[in-house]
Amino acid sequence: MVEVVYQPWKKIVIHEKVKYTLDDLVKLQSLGVEPGGLGDPLLWAGGIVFSSSTMLDTKDEDVIKEKLEGTVHWASVEWAPMHKFQDVIIIKETNVKVPIINASVHPIYNAVSKWLKEHEESG
Repeated sequence: MVEVVYQPWKKIVIHEKVKYTLDDLVKLQSLGVEPGGLGDPLLWAGGIVFSSSTMLDTKDEDVIKEKLEGTVHWASVEWAPMHKFQDVIIIKETNVKVPIINASVHPIYNAVSKWLKEHEESG
């Protein structure tokens, strides 16, 4: 019989964070998208929307060990306040639709949202 084990991340290390206005972040998600197309989605949790990018995997044994022990490194997080959830934002000029995914049921995304709001003035 196969044993299934759930082992969530214990620590997320964010190397860069950039706060935008909601309009600017949505426009960033639509760069290069044809008029009427679908932009890159954003995650929503705890009153903010954000997009993250993880650092690429490496063959470095220390990095692999950290991951196995529960630490993940995010290269960057771009975020903006968005107090009320809506499932899509449409950019009027181009009719590009940017989907918003409600990630508020996920404890890790809620923790990231809370941390970003608490540390928005630092770094």
